[in-house]
Amino acid sequence: MTNDRATGTVDHLVESIVALNPGADREWLITFDAYDLNRYLQHLESALEPRAEATPWERLGDTPAIVSRTAA
Repeated sequence: MTNDRATGTVDHLVESIVALNPGADREWLITFDAYDLNRYLQHLESALEPRAEATPWERLGDTPAIVSRTAA
């Protein structure tokens, strides 16, 4: 697994994610880089906070807010 000084090790991030989301598959999580794992961990942590104006989740804008698919 890799080490990213800015966001911590992938191992540490995966363990933190699984602690908050026990249903997350470790093998699947380790396929992501530290940046993406850190973003997901931040999202999980923000979901623990009560909903209020002081604690909004701000999407970074590098992914679409809405995704749709057409059935084959």
